Amino acid sequence: MSRSWQPPRLRLFEGTQRRATWLELLYDLVFVVAVAELADVLAEGTEPGRILAFIGLFVPLWWAWAGYVFYANRFDTDDVSHRLLVLPQILAIGTMAASVGDIEQRSALFALSYVAVRILLIVAYLRAGRHVPEGRPLTSSYVAGFTVSVVIWTASLAVEPPLRYVLWAVAMVIDLATPLLARRHQGTLPPQSEHLPERFGLFVVIVLGEVVAAVVVGLKSHAITPGTLLIALAGIAIAMAFWWLYFGHIDESVVLRTQLAGQVWVYSHLPLSLGLIAFGIGIEHAIAHPGTGWAVGVPAAVVFVTLGLQHLCSGDRLATGIRVAAAVLTLVTSALPAALALPLILLYGGAQVAYDLRRPLPGGEA
Repeated sequence: MSRSWQPPRLRLFEGTQRRATWLELLYDLVFVVAVAELADVLAEGTEPGRILAFIGLFVPLWWAWAGYVFYANRFDTDDVSHRLLVLPQILAIGTMAASVGDIEQRSALFALSYVAVRILLIVAYLRAGRHVPEGRPLTSSYVAGFTVSVVIWTASLAVEPPLRYVLWAVAMVIDLATPLLARRHQGTLPPQSEHLPERFGLFVVIVLGEVVAAVVVGLKSHAITPGTLLIALAGIAIAMAFWWLYFGHIDESVVLRTQLAGQVWVYSHLPLSLGLIAFGIGIEHAIAHPGTGWAVGVPAAVVFVTLGLQHLCSGDRLATGIRVAAAVLTLVTSALPAALALPLILLYGGAQVAYDLRRPLPGGEA
């Protein structure tokens, strides 16, 4: 058989260190655009309905990304057949991204695009189950759960919003719950501990980039005054603190510590990503309409508490307590004007960075 055409194989026990492939990086690229389009949904206003729309549209986009990550972590061969299943996903995700800005008129297109992404993933898992017998219990569980979700997404096309969105929510619950319900099969096929954190870290970089983009848009669209410049610079500096706190203690072993800890760590990236994007949009709003700091403080608190949860997954309760305390202080600070709240939030983030630099790393590492 030509090396260009290979069946899926189990990558977990090959004994070689894996890093992201060029195809995976291309897959990430489309999400740079998708995240930017979703951020525009929130940039137009922070009314409760718009916030719900932002969250409701982000979850399937993030899950589409995560679905490919999980598959590639175990079965990626990067051969021709694998690429032919992944490249159409990129096209479908691009269509999803093009739909979010006018979801009331393009909800059917969004649903069909998501269905296409998931069907391609289901086909990939069916092939993996056929060629990797030891992985068949896991792939069969995934195929069953994801197929039920796809059926509901497809059925949603027969009704109009808002009932359509209710069916989407039901389908997403099934989608998100499927890996949790398949935990008994995951023990024999654990994820690669160096590959998975790298992939999720790359997505964190994408959403941090959206913070920078939001600040640039805010400054470009409004007069630069000492006040707006202070808000912009503080927002960028806080994003840098978030970056430092996340990547300064990224724990590759957490995905194998226990099944529960690994899954909580993975799923925690959903609120983390939502918080980071919303924080960037909050900075953009603060530049345009200086007022109370709720638009920046609440997302920043979500980021801090989620980082604390990730430390808890690694067994670091002290760091968890510090992150949660910073989240509480941030929420209290949110009642202040944004120009006052942001320097204080930066102080909370900077203090955590300084503390982390002074304390020994877990395991006595240098």
